[in-house]
Amino acid sequence: MKFIVSQMSFFLREQQMRKNVRSLTKFLFLLLAVIVLYSVAFHLIMLYVEGERHSWITGIYWTLTVMSTLGFGDITFHSDLGRLFSMLVLFTGVVLLLIMLPFAFIQYFYAPWIEAKVRLRAPRSIPPGVMDHVVLCRRDAIIPGLIEKLDFNKIPYYLVVPDPVEATSLMGDGVSVIVGELDDRATYEQLRVADARMVFANAEDTKNTNITLTVREVDSAVPIIALAEDDDSVDILELSGATEVLPLKRRLGESLAARVTAGRNAAHVLGSFRNLKIAEFVR
Repeated sequence: MKFIVSQMSFFLREQQMRKNVRSLTKFLFLLLAVIVLYSVAFHLIMLYVEGERHSWITGIYWTLTVMSTLGFGDITFHSDLGRLFSMLVLFTGVVLLLIMLPFAFIQYFYAPWIEAKVRLRAPRSIPPGVMDHVVLCRRDAIIPGLIEKLDFNKIPYYLVVPDPVEATSLMGDGVSVIVGELDDRATYEQLRVADARMVFANAEDTKNTNITLTVREVDSAVPIIALAEDDDSVDILELSGATEVLPLKRRLGESLAARVTAGRNAAHVLGSFRNLKIAEFVR
């Protein structure tokens, strides 16, 4: 019961979900109004055309059986007007009950409820007792290889993912995730960065600066390794509190430059493809 209440409270907190509930409620009121209208029309036709008198419960009963296509046949019209009215009620029931009601229920209630349930599966904090863990700030091309090495060395890690649906999908792939915003202090408090081995800020330069400043608000000693795309960002990240700044583009350029300016050093042939030889210059 507590699980259901928590899911429903989360469901009703979302603005779009509340709008969906209102839309579904409006449709249900429309359906109720149609049933009442047809029940009244049933009484009028039965009384003034067929010459029969029925209770209001019978009118609602007949309307529901015809609209739902059950058609027990215990109450029928004998006049052409009554039969035309029966066909109208049947057609309306097919559209409203058999087509629009399931669609509206799935779109406005069931699908958002499933999404809310998925969102609640993703954790917002790390388990008690976890220490010496690595905090990863974004999933990029570097992260899969880094996670593989962390798993191999049995080092716990947690990847921060803002989207709960994406976080749940990554959990299914065996990735340790935490749902949170990268520039929110509460995220790093839930991650207990004071007990972390390090924080790896691998987003954009401006985002990495915000990450560094936010982490430093929580703890002033945890090592922060930050990536820098521009050379101008290196000093900014260092002033923000980053322990080590890695300008990967510069390092890659230096490495490539060293390989093509090897001077007189002999080349080491790595392989060949048809008449093309692939070689590496030794520094």
